[in-house]
Amino acid sequence: MASKYMIPRMPEVKEPTSAKEILPALKSVVTRKSQRGLYEGLGLKPGERVFMISDSTINPILPEAFEQAIRDSGGHCDTVNLEGYPVMDDPLELVDGPNTTNWYPDWVWEGAKQSDIILCLAFFKFPHTPALPFGREARKAGTAIKARGVQWELPPDMLLNSSLTYPLDVWDAIDDKTFDMIRGARRIEITEEDGTNLTFDLTAEDWAKLEMEDKEKSGGRPYTPGHLFVPFPMGLKLDGEIALRSLTFGGPLPLTRLTVEGRRVTKIEGGGTFADTLRRSFEEFKDKTYPGLPGPGSNWISTFAMCTNPKFRRSPSYESTRGSARVHSWCLGHRRSGFLHASIGSGLSSPNHKVIRHFDMMFPTVVADGRVVIEDGHLMALDDPKVQSIAERYGDPATLLREDWIPDRNTAI
Repeated sequence: MASKYMIPRMPEVKEPTSAKEILPALKSVVTRKSQRGLYEGLGLKPGERVFMISDSTINPILPEAFEQAIRDSGGHCDTVNLEGYPVMDDPLELVDGPNTTNWYPDWVWEGAKQSDIILCLAFFKFPHTPALPFGREARKAGTAIKARGVQWELPPDMLLNSSLTYPLDVWDAIDDKTFDMIRGARRIEITEEDGTNLTFDLTAEDWAKLEMEDKEKSGGRPYTPGHLFVPFPMGLKLDGEIALRSLTFGGPLPLTRLTVEGRRVTKIEGGGTFADTLRRSFEEFKDKTYPGLPGPGSNWISTFAMCTNPKFRRSPSYESTRGSARVHSWCLGHRRSGFLHASIGSGLSSPNHKVIRHFDMMFPTVVADGRVVIEDGHLMALDDPKVQSIAERYGDPATLLREDWIPDRNTAI
């Protein structure tokens, strides 16, 4: 039976109709620095030049407002509007097209060479496209252009959402409590009403390895803020089943069941076209070895993370959008507290195509050494007295710590 945490609700969402409505929010975003990886900011300095890449699927009020906010902040802006994918709405096509391939024309990068910031509204994931001219590989080779890249994922209605201005000390407190509840656990059990039943058997060495990696990425914290990774057992003691309904950067899926043995996906049931595509990619790359994975193949579970901000949600505009805008309206949901964000695979089939499938678990229960960390998609740290005491600095903690959105299991929105 569904618990109180699973009763669907979507807050009243105002859909902006003009650049003027979202301009105040963007003025803040343009000048502040990005933090936590999930707290958008351009860090624009007066006199800097922004090269903005949009496409035909993006709501035109978004680039219009960005241009104004950049100029009002003393910067300069050049905008390119690509065709994009104006009829694409299938989740798998969205993942295998713009999400995993560097589809921007070469002349775009030529145009960006004189800029300080490349702002990408037209969607693709930077980590999945390593050959970017400003990316890690280019920096290693000494060929990187000077511009810093900003990957944008927020649809206009999210610029009026409180996640954009969520108090960082409250978010830090939520993260600290969540990590404290799970840190060092020898057994993590993950279940979900649809049939997910996973067990991680971990060692002190597994935790030490993860914390060392996270400290390098996060500036000294033992976890990645807002996106707390669960370590993978080096002994491969990760087994069970996963039931999934949502591609993070694509959209809803028919119920797909994965059998996991020793961290490797060994069986796929249901899922239609998605399941068929997984099977083909598993077969195609079965002998290929990828950095970070424990053996050959692309059928390894490669990411497991807990998200922690109660104010993120999907956008009700999902059904009416296509291409980049459709991805944006869906993918923000995975940042919400109580979601588990996971992936299968993590290898390159070409310099600009990463074989990886990110998916969401929306109603998980996570138990660490018998202690409930997430219950039916509700992050238990939100109920902690210390977290609530910090939230009181900003008003009613019940409001600030309330998970505003609970997806409908049937529609995932």
